[in-house]
Amino acid sequence: MKAETGLDSWQKYLIGKMIDAYERTGTYRGEAKCNQNIRIPVTDIFPAYEQDSVNLQELQAFEVSMRKLEQLTPIRIQYKDKRIKDEFCAFRIAAAAVEPALYELAGRKPRRELHAGQVDLYERYQRKDSVLDAYVRDQEALLHADKNAWFEPDVAENVMQTVDAIVNNRGNILCRELSISLFGDTKYIEKHGVLSKALRVLKQYGSFDFAETDFNSKKEYEEAILAEYEVYENPAYINFNGDGELVFRNGARLELKAGTPIAVRSDCLSDIVTIRVQADAILTIENLTSYNRLQTDAFQLYLAGYHNHARQKFLMQIHSQNPDVRRWLHFGDLDPDGFCILENLRNKTGIDFKAFRMDLTYLEKYHAFTKKLNANDRKKAENLIQAGKYREILLYMLDHDEKLEQEIISWKEAL
Repeated sequence: MKAETGLDSWQKYLIGKMIDAYERTGTYRGEAKCNQNIRIPVTDIFPAYEQDSVNLQELQAFEVSMRKLEQLTPIRIQYKDKRIKDEFCAFRIAAAAVEPALYELAGRKPRRELHAGQVDLYERYQRKDSVLDAYVRDQEALLHADKNAWFEPDVAENVMQTVDAIVNNRGNILCRELSISLFGDTKYIEKHGVLSKALRVLKQYGSFDFAETDFNSKKEYEEAILAEYEVYENPAYINFNGDGELVFRNGARLELKAGTPIAVRSDCLSDIVTIRVQADAILTIENLTSYNRLQTDAFQLYLAGYHNHARQKFLMQIHSQNPDVRRWLHFGDLDPDGFCILENLRNKTGIDFKAFRMDLTYLEKYHAFTKKLNANDRKKAENLIQAGKYREILLYMLDHDEKLEQEIISWKEAL
């Protein structure tokens, strides 16, 4: 289709609005049981039409333009006084007359044709993985129902490329490395919003052991999702503090000493073939501040909230290679989410972790530093109680409307 080059801006705008209105009608969908009309008020096209301060020369040019359009198309002018036919009121067209006349003038295709043409794009990304399959099915369903897909076609293709690369990633990769590998530009997926849209797909169709409500911010939640696929904005590390030894695949050995914390990049965890722990207890710690403050006889690891698969596998490796470790402990916030993290840790590793400094003694001792529960805290507490988990401490929290961050415990206990 080729638009009529002689149309002025007013004419194009009116035709566009009429097409948009038409595509919302039952006539367009083939569902109308009676004749429908489309009516656009004159002030929608020329807002100053009824104002006393209107530019009369511009007003006259507008009226000439609309009368010319009436001669060229099925669009009809409605007047305030049908006999005088002087002052405009609105513009009207029979819905059945829009197609194809106005589409040809506007150089547009009916939305149904555009939607049908997009289906092939999504077909190309079927049967790649479960996340994309679910996303593609839903987008095709929208298009077949003559509804807009989530994204414009060119954007959708970039998003599907990115999702495909993320879910099929088999090794530690940084976001900028992912971006340049796909689009030849380190900042492309961030600058053009591709990563945020890919995350929307992952949130909707991915399967994770955590929810957005488990995190303090949207950014933390999204970082956790990407970490599940070993995709990171910046290199991720696992922190140790304790006596032991790491043996790497290349034969390198690293001696660990209590009081001298070290960090190993997450992508190097799979290169550790042996980890020997010289302590009778392992202690995982939820928050970095408490990890940096705490000094115990245990072998300490900074867990960073909900652990991802790489850290889960590493903990299981420590467990299998150190049968002499008698106690597995976890230190987290004294709130419902802290106990959800502990329960997640137990379930996903199969290790019998026990709570460390997460009992009524500390909640009562540091009562002055407690905060009130929010709705999400209460929901998590009730779910755990229903499952028969940590009843005493959680019931106390609910009854007293109290929770406590672990940082105050690690700081005060150290003093």
